[in-house]
Amino acid sequence: MRILKLHIGLVKYLLTELKRKRTLKELILFFKNVMVSYTKEMIKLYKDLFLVFDIDYQKQKKQYDNYQKVKKELNQALKILQYVDDRMEKQGLSRQRRRQFWQDFYKYGSVRKEMFDDLVRELGGKK
Repeated sequence: MRILKLHIGLVKYLLTELKRKRTLKELILFFKNVMVSYTKEMIKLYKDLFLVFDIDYQKQKKQYDNYQKVKKELNQALKILQYVDDRMEKQGLSRQRRRQFWQDFYKYGSVRKEMFDDLVRELGGKK
């Protein structure tokens, strides 16, 4: 599909660019540059195509994708925890009280459930 899109884009580009008046020298230079770009893109596409059939590449890609997914989820969780801590600070809770909350958060599941229920209520969800 990408090869087809490449060729369609190339034809559209050529049709618009060839309408401009150019000298023979400019035209030759233009076609040379187009062919160099076209060849580079085709090589990239064929490399990608051959990688699809490489088993080791597929394993590495799957591991990398899983790593990126976990990284994204951890960043989202960290943002939520930072938001909760900032909210407690704005409410005027002391540092010691916040520390105790986070210790309880770590130890007891009920504290975590209660905190997330409060967040859902605050965001306008059902609960």
